[in-house]
Amino acid sequence: MFFNDWLSRRSLYTPDRVAVVDDKYGRRYTFCELNSRASRLANYLKAPLGVRPGDRVACLSTNRVEYLDLYFACGKMGAQLVPLNVRFPAGEIVELLEDCRARLLVYESTFAEIAEAARQGHVVSQLLPLDSADQHDGPRSLVELLADHDASDKFVDAYEADEDDVAMILYTSGTTGRAKGAMITYRQIHWNAVNTTIGLQLTQNDVTFLNMPLYHVGGWHVLFTPLMQLGGRVILQPRFDAERCNELIGVEGVTILFGVPTMLRMMWEAPNFAAADFFSVRCAIFGGEPCPLPVIEAYRQRGVAMRQGYGLTEAGPNCFSLPAEDAIRKPGSIGFPNFHVGVRLVREDGSEAGAGEVGELWMKGPHVFAGYWANATATAETLRHGWLATGDLMTRDDEGYYFVVGRKKEMYVSGGENVYPAQVERILHRHEAVALAAVIGVPDPKWGETGWAFVKLHADRSLGEPELIGWCKHHMAAFQCPTKIVITDDLPVGPSGKIDKLLLAQRATGHPSR
Repeated sequence: MFFNDWLSRRSLYTPDRVAVVDDKYGRRYTFCELNSRASRLANYLKAPLGVRPGDRVACLSTNRVEYLDLYFACGKMGAQLVPLNVRFPAGEIVELLEDCRARLLVYESTFAEIAEAARQGHVVSQLLPLDSADQHDGPRSLVELLADHDASDKFVDAYEADEDDVAMILYTSGTTGRAKGAMITYRQIHWNAVNTTIGLQLTQNDVTFLNMPLYHVGGWHVLFTPLMQLGGRVILQPRFDAERCNELIGVEGVTILFGVPTMLRMMWEAPNFAAADFFSVRCAIFGGEPCPLPVIEAYRQRGVAMRQGYGLTEAGPNCFSLPAEDAIRKPGSIGFPNFHVGVRLVREDGSEAGAGEVGELWMKGPHVFAGYWANATATAETLRHGWLATGDLMTRDDEGYYFVVGRKKEMYVSGGENVYPAQVERILHRHEAVALAAVIGVPDPKWGETGWAFVKLHADRSLGEPELIGWCKHHMAAFQCPTKIVITDDLPVGPSGKIDKLLLAQRATGHPSR
């Protein structure tokens, strides 16, 4: 119970504290209310639906409080929640349902056709509507069930999970091939919360937005589960809305902002940024890619400390954090490993990389996942002798600060020299006119591969390709300089909020990249 039923403990310690503010409907839920709702739902999942410990319960929905209820209910009974990416095409969603062998699919009415297709295709045997019941004799919707206060809110057959039990299966975005299901254990969730609490000095008085999609690790485990462990509060939103966030910061007393740099930039560019009340905000944390210095400076002028971090679905995800005071001094750095995170940088030959050398980041510790669902080959490639091989290439400077230089699969070789896109992007971001930059390698008849950069400028700036190429030549080696720079307002963003480099490669080469 310690690992899988935090709400029961919270309803004892802080029953009347508000845990979730539903911004769409204006509702506020205390820990006691959430515990009652989760118990009511757990009873319904067990009987009449017959869900048992270890069964997979898939969910296809946008962000809403019933999704959180489902997470906590699955925890009470030891079922494994499988969030599905609502941006995936129907065929890919059905593939994931088939892969995880879900016993039950909970779906929002918007996705009823996909759910029915999965049932008719015998991919999943049971469906549970989330927000509107079917017209025929079938299960009630979750909204109806949770509004029925005659239903028992005591879950009598509590399941005591082992720390190595799987709590949820989170599918990777699939940008390098078919999505893989990362098995997230209760131990991983617990120790990620501990690392986050220590690293960010969280308390029960912290408040943040929950507007990252709940099919993504960032939605669940960057701040939501750590704050639920501590007794903090989240403001649940169906989706990210820059102006609405600026409006609510002061009203709700938000203390920590979280997002990918694109989200923080959009808040800065929103018309109400200057009028937003940032008095309660003690820091903003971001990851996924470096944040441009103009954005960091804009928040610094509002008194908001900026902290870059690093993580991935398979570990944490809160693994590294840059001290706020180093945001300007160490631009692009992810800082240091969090408290209970073991790391090493590994050369191609398996030896340890020294300061200034590029190596693949390996991590170990209780925050690491259990492997990929039904994929022993991928698990063996990633988990090696107790270490997680992340596939991310990094350097460490003389002071011990870490820098991401790219993914192993993103690195390209130009004229026999290794080029790491993240290093080139970092130089481009230093130009005062550049808002966003993404670099990819493309085939080249002379050099084997060469770099193309896609750049978005700040709205009030005008600049041409020759000026930016000159900037690159002045700040980096010739082999690192992009041979072409495309200035565009259309940088495609993938499901995780990061720039979709596969689509950029397709634009550059004129054919699909997978």
